[in-house]
Amino acid sequence: MSAVATYPETVETNIYWNLLSGANKTVKVQLLRKLKQDLTTQLDETDVRDEIGQAAYYELIKKFNTYKGYAAGWDGEDAVPLTKKVVENFNLVLEQLDYKLLQGLTIYPETNGSLLIDSTKREAGISLGEQNFSYYEIINDKITGKNSIPFSVKAISEVISQINR
Repeated sequence: MSAVATYPETVETNIYWNLLSGANKTVKVQLLRKLKQDLTTQLDETDVRDEIGQAAYYELIKKFNTYKGYAAGWDGEDAVPLTKKVVENFNLVLEQLDYKLLQGLTIYPETNGSLLIDSTKREAGISLGEQNFSYYEIINDKITGKNSIPFSVKAISEVISQINR
């Protein structure tokens, strides 16, 4: 007698598989429809937001790891790499900020060793430096923002919440 094939992904899949092995065609069709329905059931809204936030986090990490490897002259001219302190600051932001706040953000290195955190939802961005950060936003052709805000995760979180709403 041959062993029944099993799928380690879920117990439910194993149950369906075992039921199908000895079932008649009508039962198999019903069970397959039920399995398909279960697999295509939408995640609740909270789960979807969490997954989107996590995807945003991993995308930022991917870009950040690339930019951390840039050497002097990365732009073909005289750009400096991200400074160690900027790297530390952004790591703190990534570690301590709620993933949901990262949605709609992208990053770019700046030629002076700082990091631009740009909103893809609005015309807004943050320039993250070693000790301070600055931000701008454009609303109805009016530019607002603030320079030289002392860096803290709390302060940058408040600005991200404001510009990325």
